[in-house]
Amino acid sequence: MVLVKPITLNFQEPIVFLLNLYIGLVYGLLYIWFESFPLVFIQIYGFSLGLQGLAFLGILVGTLVAAACLFSWLYFYQEKQFDDAGNIEPEKRLIPAMAGSFFVPICLFWFGWASRSDVHWIVPIIGTSFFGIAAFSLFNAVLPYLSDAYPDSVASVLAGNDLMRSAFGAGFPLFATAMYHRLGIDWASSLLAFLGIAFIPIPFLLYKFGKQIRNKSKLARKDI
Repeated sequence: MVLVKPITLNFQEPIVFLLNLYIGLVYGLLYIWFESFPLVFIQIYGFSLGLQGLAFLGILVGTLVAAACLFSWLYFYQEKQFDDAGNIEPEKRLIPAMAGSFFVPICLFWFGWASRSDVHWIVPIIGTSFFGIAAFSLFNAVLPYLSDAYPDSVASVLAGNDLMRSAFGAGFPLFATAMYHRLGIDWASSLLAFLGIAFIPIPFLLYKFGKQIRNKSKLARKDI
């Protein structure tokens, strides 16, 4: 049961499947996108192998900005919505994901079309910061939501999420180099951005209909 339940939950529960798929996509996009960094910063901008590592600092800056904004929002706004028993409607956890979902395509479009020799190298690095904002916001909204929605199966739900996103993270980079060479940095990044756009509705739909779906589930929480 320990091995099977994380997998069966993923296909039995629409909420779990959709959010695992979304987080898996973000994880996969992150790893496939990293394959373009040597092509951009070494081949286009002439960075050394060691200097190329500094290009990832944009993601760190974006993550720090997202952390400051998210923690402030949690402290000053969402904490006041908990009841006396420490409960909150799970769907309210998705608000940061609704905002963060837009930053995935913003980052990829920005990075893809700014990565040219006639554009300063700082411009695509600034674009990378948006992925830090997106990933931090999405992960810190989706995982608490799944935990609140499935409190009795939280270990299996999170294990299934880890399994799916790790599978995406392992599989996507296998075709990354060929894709970037055939399509170019601009259109390859745009293709990934269009995938990000396709998944934007998920947190919005679950925010609106998540409670109805939970009420029909045998495993999800229904008392709030």
